[in-house]
Amino acid sequence: MTSDQNLSEEDVQRMAVSHQQMEYQAQAIAQQINLVKESINDCDKAIYTIIGLEGIEEEHEMLVPIGSGANIMARIIKADKVIVEIGAGISVEKNSDEAKQSLMFRKEELTKFHEKLQTDLNELVNKIKEIEAIVSSLADKREQQLQEPKQPQVPMQGT
Repeated sequence: MTSDQNLSEEDVQRMAVSHQQMEYQAQAIAQQINLVKESINDCDKAIYTIIGLEGIEEEHEMLVPIGSGANIMARIIKADKVIVEIGAGISVEKNSDEAKQSLMFRKEELTKFHEKLQTDLNELVNKIKEIEAIVSSLADKREQQLQEPKQPQVPMQGT
């Protein structure tokens, strides 16, 4: 960036606008990161559930969580078959191993995306801190200039 001594008032205003836009972007990326984390956790839960259901006999009764701490009693009809969403609201039936592989692949892709978002967020935060440092330094210098005692000018006496 430019030396903070050479910044005009207009430059400072542009930096303030840029700073605000970056903060909004950072908030949006942070929200995306949280959503991606939730999706990764959902993949983990699904994978562990499939593993937990391996070897369970048909007609086995179990509690199935339906959300908000509520469960229903259900019977397992086909523990070796899993319905997996593949996108655009389309689901397919897969055997347990194929379902686990699909979910692990999805989790890997989400993890890569999470890492990219985290990198983007870190870069944005660094840019925000740069702007804050420049503006803070400029404000400190201006405050010092205001506090410096002005030397009174003594009028020269005529000869």
